Amino acid sequence: MRLVCGSFLLFWLVLTGGVQAAGFLPEGPQALHPLPHLAEEHYHYTLDFLLFKDLAEAQLQVTAEPTPGRYRAELVAHTLGVASWLSGDRTQRYVSIMEVQGGGLRSISHESSIHKRKHGKWTDRQKRYRFDYQHGKVYQERGEDGHFKPGLVFELPADRTPVDILTGFYNLRRGIYGALTPGARLTIPTFTSRGIAEIVVEVLTGPQRLARSFFPATGILLRVMVDPEVFDTKGADLYVWFDDTGRPARGIVENVIGMGDVYGHLREEQKPQ
Repeated sequence: MRLVCGSFLLFWLVLTGGVQAAGFLPEGPQALHPLPHLAEEHYHYTLDFLLFKDLAEAQLQVTAEPTPGRYRAELVAHTLGVASWLSGDRTQRYVSIMEVQGGGLRSISHESSIHKRKHGKWTDRQKRYRFDYQHGKVYQERGEDGHFKPGLVFELPADRTPVDILTGFYNLRRGIYGALTPGARLTIPTFTSRGIAEIVVEVLTGPQRLARSFFPATGILLRVMVDPEVFDTKGADLYVWFDDTGRPARGIVENVIGMGDVYGHLREEQKPQ
């Protein structure tokens, strides 16, 4: 169940982070700044797996921080029904503080947490990255029930700016890593416990899309590869489809734990923003 939840979060994160990526990026000077309505976005998705419908749900909220040019992105997902019982009423939360820097956004901090019940008791586990640009360091800290301990320290490279998973996908939608044109292969620098890593995004071409009959022929289809450590997915492939209005409407995480595909859906009642 942990892998299914992680797969769902990975799917949902790519959807929300890529909103309006399908042909709706501004051109000219506007492309170098976050969207004006960045702090107004709020999307809801649900998950299906095997015979289970609405296995989990999640939402993302972005708000402006008191410091000008800073934003807080918070992704929260929790299991429902039978899945909730099997996973200990599991809730996963990802919070990023990011700020405008040059043509995009850079990470200030990123914290992930898992809240669940185990043997009748509630537990909270956290992991946090703090980005210190003045000293060129990234600090990783691990915590339990809100108490953090020092961990690994990484050097910030001089030739690129690694970002957390949420900040990375907001930069992706802004075109910072390149245009989402068929055949493109884009990379997003990030961190894991092993140091610098990459998120790879491929924009599928017409022939490549023929094997993905679940997705309509219109819009844009992405294949996303994220380090398995980020969401405990064990390297499952993820495909996300943007419709003609730029909405991230469908997605699949393939062959999760060797049992089947995980399907994510934009809630039917949700209208384009």
